[in-house]
Order: sequence, then C-alpha cells, then structure tokens
Amino acid sequence: MKDTGIVRKLDNLGRLVIPKEIRRCMRIKEGSPIEFGLLPTGEIVLCKYSLVNQISDYAEEFSEVLCELFDCIVLIGDRDKIISCNGGSKKVYLNMKFSNEILDIIDGGNCYKASKMEETTIIPIIQEDKSTYISQFIFPISIQGDVEGLIILCDTKGETDFTGEHLVAMKLIAKFLSKQLE
Repeated sequence: MKDTGIVRKLDNLGRLVIPKEIRRCMRIKEGSPIEFGLLPTGEIVLCKYSLVNQISDYAEEFSEVLCELFDCIVLIGDRDKIISCNGGSKKVYLNMKFSNEILDIIDGGNCYKASKMEETTIIPIIQEDKSTYISQFIFPISIQGDVEGLIILCDTKGETDFTGEHLVAMKLIAKFLSKQLE
C-alpha cells in the first residue's frame, strides 16, 4: 500500500474524511460510491465502487458480438479502466486505465467520434497508448443520468468508417447494460 503520510481521525459518528489530494487523484466526487474491504491482515481497504464492473460477463459477451459484427476493436470500461476487450490485445488493453482525454469524455457524458479520413482528432484510449487508430467511436453507458462507463469502437486497419448502424448498436448495448444495473 502506498504511504501518503496523511492521518485522519474518526469523528464521534464513525465518519472519516478522505483527503482532498486523494479524492482528486482518484477522481472521487461527492456522491461517488466507495467500497470497503477487509484484508486478512486486518487492514481496511477503500476502493471506488464500479457499477459496470458488476456486469463484466455481459460486457465480455457484448464486446465479442460487436467485434464479430463490425470487425474492429471493441472495449467496454467503467469510469476508470477497461473491463472487456475483443479484437485487440487483452494484454495491451484489459484493466488498463483510461487516458485523460477519455476521462474528460466520461465527465462530459457525450459521444465522441473521430476519423483520420474526416480529419478529426483521434485521442489516446489508455494511458501511454501506443496504438495508431484510423477511426474511433466512443459511447457513454449512463445509469440513472450518471455516466458509469463507456463502449469504444476502434479501427486500426483503416477498414471501418463508423456510421449510424454503429451508433444504433452502441445505444442498444449501453441501454441494456444500464438496465441491468438499475
């Protein structure tokens, strides 16, 4: 465990304030769900809770279907990292943290589409991304109005220009995943 040197006391109701520096670093906002765990050593562990991670089996199946259907890299992630990958190297993508540009898209709650053919800005998907994307399409997974994850389609071969059919498929899957979590 990383030592921060920050010590806090419990108040009389058993509450503990997570220091601002840690909240900022972990992108924890007011109202963010936090999961408590207890290690066999007796240490208490706090983690950001991921709703989308609870349906990783569905995410894996959907990413596999989208990959077969559209012949591109399909990534599904929660608010921080990729939980499902098909069409690309699992070693490269799976459980990798999103780039700051992707985190900004999550915070904005919007779709993002970019293509070298359209001369729009291709953004890195993960931190220290070394892949060369020709086009990409990013769609949010919203649960009760909050963006809790993303579906990402990426083309590295230059064979796919994402169109309305891709948008419809991503909307359908995002809606299904969000219904499973409500």
